[in-house]
Amino acid sequence: MRNIKILNLYNEALELNGDTMNVTAFTNRLDEMGYGYEVSTAGVGEEADFSAFDIVFVCHGKPHNVSAVSADFVRRREAFIAAVESGTPMLFTGSANMLLGKSFSMQDGKTYEGIGLFDFTCTEFDGMYVSDAVLAPSFAPEQRMFGTYYRCEDVTFGKDRPNLFRVSKNLGGEGAVGAEEGFRKGNLFATWVLGPVLARNPLMLKELLRLVLGEDYRETDFSLEQRAVDMILAEIG
Repeated sequence: MRNIKILNLYNEALELNGDTMNVTAFTNRLDEMGYGYEVSTAGVGEEADFSAFDIVFVCHGKPHNVSAVSADFVRRREAFIAAVESGTPMLFTGSANMLLGKSFSMQDGKTYEGIGLFDFTCTEFDGMYVSDAVLAPSFAPEQRMFGTYYRCEDVTFGKDRPNLFRVSKNLGGEGAVGAEEGFRKGNLFATWVLGPVLARNPLMLKELLRLVLGEDYRETDFSLEQRAVDMILAEIG
């Protein structure tokens, strides 16, 4: 029986808005499938061999928390990018995405380095952008998911933008229909969608489970979760 190794990186510094439930949603399904698992954590200054894990989670945090871990993440750049290129599944949510860009600037004027995996920069603003959206995932473009945003960063994109989602409907006024959302590189999924996204979207949870388990993936009953998504999507229209 496989024992799945999970890394929850910077779990104490980040994990805002209940996004640690992405890890819980994932492990609950492993339980139902009969697989064992081990969740490891690593904070600033603590070592973590990305190649030793089956999946990596980095959850949403306030921008000042993300800035506090940025230097530590940058020192991990080479090992992290090697894990991405080797196909290790990963999920970044919310402001944690700022670590994946070129740099991000805070309201106090300080700028912090990212690892430059994707071509974008971020700037923190005074306020909060909140929106619900209907999204078409790149891994299943004919399907629809639900997402909620709580964001206080403006994002400036370069030319290279391998998107994770395409926006089908946005209720907050920002992000035109047809716009791209999030990032994907190999098996790394990065999105500003909160919720938490895996607890509210069985489609994405199943996709990550399949990437981790491969031929060992076993179907479980997602009917209740799917009914909840369908009700939300019907209400949004």
